[in-house]
Amino acid sequence: MVKANYVPKRLVRVEEEAFKIIWDDGHESVYPAQHLRFQCPCAACKDEWTGESKLDFKTLPQDLQLKDARLVGNYAVNYLFSDGHSTGIYSFETLRKICPCCIKTVP
Repeated sequence: MVKANYVPKRLVRVEEEAFKIIWDDGHESVYPAQHLRFQCPCAACKDEWTGESKLDFKTLPQDLQLKDARLVGNYAVNYLFSDGHSTGIYSFETLRKICPCCIKTVP
């Protein structure tokens, strides 16, 4: 169960392939670039009605990198990917829900 008010204590770059979030409850989430890109919540990447990804995971670049991560207010993170994509705003709640170790189906 994911509580609605998790807050990251630290965002840590793991080379260029991933970012790690250390949460206020001590949980550590490592998000590979491809995982974050596939889970992008922006309107170009997610169907607004179904919430399903419009992306085909197999078509994402194998060498996809995370170029930057920026906090958006006190509620989200915006990532810049090496493919130029940067429109997704990942709320802390969304990031916790898509933690690779917490979801059952990670592409």
